[in-house]
Amino acid sequence: MRNRQLATRVINKEHQMQKAELLRALHHAEAPLVLPNIWDAGSAVLAADAGFPAMATASASVAWTLGRPDGEKIDRGEMLEAVARIAARVDLPLTADMESGYGGTPADVAETVAKTLEAGAVGINLEDGISYATGTVFDMSDAIERITAARAAAKAAGIHLVINARTDVYFGEQRSDTEKFKEAVARANAYLSAGADCAFVIAVRDTSAIAELVREIHGPLNIIAGSPALDINTLTHLGVKRISMAGGLARNALGRFKAALEEIRDNGTTEFLREGLDHSELNRLYGRTD
Repeated sequence: MRNRQLATRVINKEHQMQKAELLRALHHAEAPLVLPNIWDAGSAVLAADAGFPAMATASASVAWTLGRPDGEKIDRGEMLEAVARIAARVDLPLTADMESGYGGTPADVAETVAKTLEAGAVGINLEDGISYATGTVFDMSDAIERITAARAAAKAAGIHLVINARTDVYFGEQRSDTEKFKEAVARANAYLSAGADCAFVIAVRDTSAIAELVREIHGPLNIIAGSPALDINTLTHLGVKRISMAGGLARNALGRFKAALEEIRDNGTTEFLREGLDHSELNRLYGRTD
């Protein structure tokens, strides 16, 4: 039922193509593309109102709001439902975090790409990781095949889907820092050659390593903004072209909600309401159709 509902959504293909080209162009602008990672239609409306030119889902954020942990613990259909609701509500380029493609074969990845386009997204995150804990990743040749399959599926659909190819080699302790750097560069450049538009190196936190990655990778680089040492201003100075927040915004929202619940439970006070948005303001935002 879920997939049938998604398939019946009417999407203006020409408009979707334009949004895909805009998203790709934003990776090559003078200023970096800063993406707010949203998780539902409500958070997407807020991000659009704040003036961001495009937005991205974060798989962790979507999973948490469904009451599940990160790491492909929700299925492809559930993720696509979230993407479709966002794309139907906010008319901005949307790139969807589809984890490792929801399947072990390049054909599975190709099907995920086709369905992601059907849901209304114009970009996709695809990761090469198998285990975050150990930093285990697909063999290079397998990972390249998956990117190639993703590009072929997008070409068949007639839309230049913006592929953000993520490598997970910085996770785990099985490699030295030098080995992680060399493997990240090799994989990023191989994925770009296979058809990716941007290389995403996750879990790297050293500014000197990021600066070197910018120099050695032959295309736009995506890095997550996090600690004060890796804020958006710092990453911009380092030459990073795509800056995302991963689950950071959802963690912030859920953390504030948790603190409010604890205030009610422990103190019987309602100071948390001082930071809330007005009822009328939310109705104004969510009443828009543009």
